[in-house]
Amino acid sequence: MTVAAATWYSYAQLLVRLNPNISRIAFADRDAAMLWSSDPEAPEALEPMLRALLSVPANPRETFDGIAANGIGGISLCGFRLRGPLGELLGLVAIAAPPGAPFPEDLGALHSLVEPALDCLQSEMSARASVDDRDLGLFSRLSATASADGPGALARIPELANEYLDTSVAAIFLPDRRYTICRAQTGSAGGGTAGGFEAELLAQLHRHLLTRAQLHGCTLVANRLRLDGADPTVPYKALCTPIRDGARRVVGVLAAFRADDGPDFPARDAEAIELLARKAGQILGASFDPLTGMLTQAAFFAHATERLLASAQGCRSHGLIYLDIDQLSVANEAHGMHVGDEVIQAIGALVSGAAREGTLAARIGGDRFALFVPGCGIEPAARIAEDLRGAAVRLSGARRDRPLFVSLSIGVARLADPDRRLDHAVAAAEFACRTAKARGRNRVEVFYGNPAGLIGGIATSALETQVSASLAADAFELLAQPVLPMSAAPADPRFEVLLRMRAADGSRIGMEKLMGTAGCPELARAIDRRVVDRTLSQLAECRERLRDHPARFSMNLSAASLADGEFWRFLEERVRTARIPPGTLSFEFTQAACTGLAELLVPNMLRLREQGVSFAFDNVGRGLDSLSRLDALPVSCVKIDGSVTRQLAQHPQARSTFLAITRLARTFGLETVASHVETEAIRAEATRLGADFGQGFLIGKPHPLDEAIRDLPLYSCFAPWSGMSDRPCAVETMTG
Repeated sequence: MTVAAATWYSYAQLLVRLNPNISRIAFADRDAAMLWSSDPEAPEALEPMLRALLSVPANPRETFDGIAANGIGGISLCGFRLRGPLGELLGLVAIAAPPGAPFPEDLGALHSLVEPALDCLQSEMSARASVDDRDLGLFSRLSATASADGPGALARIPELANEYLDTSVAAIFLPDRRYTICRAQTGSAGGGTAGGFEAELLAQLHRHLLTRAQLHGCTLVANRLRLDGADPTVPYKALCTPIRDGARRVVGVLAAFRADDGPDFPARDAEAIELLARKAGQILGASFDPLTGMLTQAAFFAHATERLLASAQGCRSHGLIYLDIDQLSVANEAHGMHVGDEVIQAIGALVSGAAREGTLAARIGGDRFALFVPGCGIEPAARIAEDLRGAAVRLSGARRDRPLFVSLSIGVARLADPDRRLDHAVAAAEFACRTAKARGRNRVEVFYGNPAGLIGGIATSALETQVSASLAADAFELLAQPVLPMSAAPADPRFEVLLRMRAADGSRIGMEKLMGTAGCPELARAIDRRVVDRTLSQLAECRERLRDHPARFSMNLSAASLADGEFWRFLEERVRTARIPPGTLSFEFTQAACTGLAELLVPNMLRLREQGVSFAFDNVGRGLDSLSRLDALPVSCVKIDGSVTRQLAQHPQARSTFLAITRLARTFGLETVASHVETEAIRAEATRLGADFGQGFLIGKPHPLDEAIRDLPLYSCFAPWSGMSDRPCAVETMTG
């Protein structure tokens, strides 16, 4: 099993966080061969437990698979077996505690503490099953295959399957993406000829194997293959395994075939095809957007560049179409993120459906798409864009008696001699798209100039100019989204302060959309200052209301502001002069934004904490490493990333990650907030798994900040009754 030492170390840290009494840790494969240990003495101390895990049977009355024993010198030893979905042994975990801090006598109690880490380890080992020497060579070949190469990299998978399994035919079936790749090999030991593998038979096997993969979820070997309901035996032997996405869902199948007069598939072939399927899953994750099934931005640029190079001698013109969903943030706020996702999926289906042969379609951002149309002039490309615009409008309707308007702003540009650079054309099409938005949205604009004229990021500069102008004109609005307790226990309301820019037609545009992920640092700091200044001004005007009806308002800080000592001095002075009640203010930021800044951040955070200001980590759960660093800074709360929360109702891995976060947070005395709580099913799971607070469409939609402050008495009136509160229900009217 090839896993980086840093990965094992992260799992070990997670175990220790869940139970600080753990002093030594060892991870072993299914044969008890050591994979990683916490220190040089750990193998010797934990080897007896690893051997015992191989010989001592599981207790059928327990819901977990582990044993406990006493080690030399009075140390406590415990071990757990990690198993796959069909009960197959994947690996072993052995842990030790010193004599002065033993494990609980009840092994079940210990297991419940470390279960989130064991679940994560189980997924890791399942995804990286042991391989033999032949498969190590295959692993090396797969490692050299760039995941972002998309279809090209996927095509290598069946080719490698034929080569390493010595099969006649290998194929990948991805039904949701309407994608099939079949590769044949002649002269194999599998016997027969590849040409005899009829297309009709392949279609039958395609459906049959997909059904089996989804039903059983594991590798299947059929050395005597018969289709359901078919009388004759199929003259092939088959080996197939499911292809899974990042959430462990079966999204396709990889199958390899030998003629029936060839040798049977041995068990070792199953390990090789599973390795190939895992690589296919990685390629899908890097090259295809999980929500729409379209190419990612990296894959789009890679393949479009290849197409340009291939057509260099033909001197043909190509069309580039850049599409942006209008006001998706408004739909998210009015209907919930799940409806926004449905809109994205519907637009993705439209764009993919409009793609003629040879066209590349991609989702290149949250609500942005691109089409590369080879051999297409600018006018035909504009007609394609206009058709897409009209089709998008027809997706409009109503959700729960609330209107949902869908439209696209589209920019069109071309790639032609003398300038054939893809980045120039994309910049030109994006510039035209922004022009369409500025002229009222729901329209198509065509860029007829030379795309090279946009080199140097003129389109981006125009955006920064627009934001700078909005800052100068104070054309921004502060919204507040409720963050409320998940249980019936009484608690003061909380809000996250959100920033929106007001467009000329009065609609709101989210800053994350305006600035993207690589916004100008100077502009990011200026925006943070504006939000802090305006929020504190509004809160300071309502000091008495906040004393009578306590609440907490949280603001986001950018990486640029976190790294700026001058910004911290501004923040400290502004908090001091506002004189609002302690506990009213909070600031949140991602762990990635504060990487390497602990020396600067800790003293500043501690000084502000003395003034009643709290801090929170945002987007926790995007990576395992984030779980092991929850106590790296003096924060009091962690917000669990929406990518975890939104999968709680469907995916066990998401539930394990969520539970690990809540348990670790409780260990460190931190509160937890489940973000993107969009449905009742998500709310129920988040509550069951220990979230303290929730935020999302189901909890409450964003409203203007001044309205949220005005309505604070209502939260006292309608808070769950506990018999302990005697707050009067008096709603005042704010004026001015």
